[in-house]
Amino acid sequence: MKGIRRAAAILLVMILCLGCLPGTAETVYKQGSKGREVQAIKDRMLELGYYTARGSDEFNSTMVERVKQLQQMNGLPQTGVIDEALYALIFSDAVVKKNGQQVNPGAVAPTVEAAPAVEAAPAATEAPQQQAAPAQSADAGRVLYRQGDSGQQIMDIKSRMFELGYYNTMPTISSFNETMSDRLIELQNANGVNLAPRGVITQGLYDFMFSNEARDPNGSLAGTLKLGDSGQKVGIIRKRLAELGYFENQGNSTFDATMQARILEVQRMNGFEMTGIITPELYDYILSDQCTYAGEHIKSEYNAGMRMFYELDGEKLYSLSSSGNVVIFVVDYFANNYLNNTVRSNLKTLGCFEDFTYYNNCDPQYIGTYPSVTHMITGNEYDPTLLVGQYFEQSWTSQTCNYIFDQIHSRGYEFRYYYYTSISDGAMAWALGKVDNLVDRYNNPQHQMTPIYSYTDFNDHLKANGLTLDKTDKKYIQMIHLRGAHAPYTSDVNGRYKADAGRDENIIGYMSMVANYIQYMKQLGVYDNSTIIITADHGDKGNNMQVVYWIKQPGEHHTQWLENDAPISHADFPGTLMALIGADYPYGDSIFDWNPGETRQRTCGVVGQDLDNYSRVTCYSDLGMGSHNIWKTYTYVGDGRELTKQVQRNNYTVTPLSQSFN
Repeated sequence: MKGIRRAAAILLVMILCLGCLPGTAETVYKQGSKGREVQAIKDRMLELGYYTARGSDEFNSTMVERVKQLQQMNGLPQTGVIDEALYALIFSDAVVKKNGQQVNPGAVAPTVEAAPAVEAAPAATEAPQQQAAPAQSADAGRVLYRQGDSGQQIMDIKSRMFELGYYNTMPTISSFNETMSDRLIELQNANGVNLAPRGVITQGLYDFMFSNEARDPNGSLAGTLKLGDSGQKVGIIRKRLAELGYFENQGNSTFDATMQARILEVQRMNGFEMTGIITPELYDYILSDQCTYAGEHIKSEYNAGMRMFYELDGEKLYSLSSSGNVVIFVVDYFANNYLNNTVRSNLKTLGCFEDFTYYNNCDPQYIGTYPSVTHMITGNEYDPTLLVGQYFEQSWTSQTCNYIFDQIHSRGYEFRYYYYTSISDGAMAWALGKVDNLVDRYNNPQHQMTPIYSYTDFNDHLKANGLTLDKTDKKYIQMIHLRGAHAPYTSDVNGRYKADAGRDENIIGYMSMVANYIQYMKQLGVYDNSTIIITADHGDKGNNMQVVYWIKQPGEHHTQWLENDAPISHADFPGTLMALIGADYPYGDSIFDWNPGETRQRTCGVVGQDLDNYSRVTCYSDLGMGSHNIWKTYTYVGDGRELTKQVQRNNYTVTPLSQSFN
């Protein structure tokens, strides 16, 4: 059979040579091609070690990678497509196998001379009649192999029968014996193939066995594995998935619901259709070195390690513009309910917040820095069904995000975000050109970075150096993320480090830092014409989900802060920012669109874990398995007390997470 296929290949090369334009190398096969000749190429690549089992007749993404491997081993450009020269090389004795050895050492690689022709042959999806494999013209009933035959061809057929489930273990005997004949009859019966004679390999049966239409004894196509199956092949895949980190250990040899969830994750991470079923192609892929480890992603940009190349520069952390400023403090984890009498009295003593309006009914929409800050800045709502990297990419390339930053920059503003991680660990390359202090360290490794201070060291550097005023026509939007009410508590009431601080004094300490910043703004003479917002990215995960929200607009003055119970949300944050810089926002509201006493349906979401009903998922932060696997959404009408009631009643809807943030 191999010799026949090679002869067919040489015939194809001769035909192609007659159909090539002078001086060009026409693509013969590429991704999307399909047909018998693609099957023949795959069979040859199986012989050469680039496949571990016989695949379909489709030139799919896996074949692209295998062709690139072959090209690399043979010192050729890695295009992933097959032109006539590569085709000829593949079927020659000069080709280098996957193990690095040449089929026939010393053989000279063939050359394909491009000859004039009337028309170039197209890249076929179904091979032309002249390119057909031998079976195309052979009689389907012609007997190829029968009992008593032996050799590698018999082993190849037995291997295919093992794939299809007609052997429980991989056969080791290369002879066509009575057992093989019985298995063939079983295959013919299960597939309705009634070609005579039975129990032997005819050309028609051979073609059918290696086609995409062949089914296993249970009626599944081409050796697929699915929920409820068991046996050696399932065990092999479970062992491999354990090696790749999708299982903590191999477990049994049953295709159970947990394994189905892992297969869905493998398919998601590697770009396969998410069916939860293992096709022969996926089987080979999982066993190959191409399959990703748990937590790796189809796009390298989604990998957590990549985010380290994109850093936020703290050079302008303590700078303001002489032309105008919007200063936003994000005091992490500061729940509305944390603003008790002790905290209130201490903040009023500081004497820097009397000109603010306090919104006491602010919903963060998300509990968690990652989705909350990304949503606040880009206007893109969090989608738990996406991988975390997909959500970040979607957010920073969304229509809302592009609009927001187009308005910011076209109106003469620069936007900077300051936090000790890169914009909630997720903007990376997509925010370049939008966030003005985001630096691409991958392509600019020599850039000198200034640290960003987010803990008590923020106050230390502020008190040591104060603020500077930049004489510039550009106006600044400075979004400063402080550790705030987030445990562990390490600040005293004056904003100095204290290892065993309590929550209240920690909150007062960080608000003291904000007060110090405001005092320096007054000294620079920019306080009165600046907008200042003080809020939190989220509250806590229990009964205190709503967040604090103060705002002072230019020229606003009172003797004490005002309170407003309008039902605002961080969903209104982009619209508010646009209103403050004089831009429209066609995608939603601002806080100024809501009045005291109004009601509004709002939602607040938080991560959770339910291992009884949902499978574990991978973790974006460290490429292991995640701490959470569900997203719980609470819907309420009213103020924070109504939200608390929904939390206490466990009245939420569940969406399974595709990936955990941590």
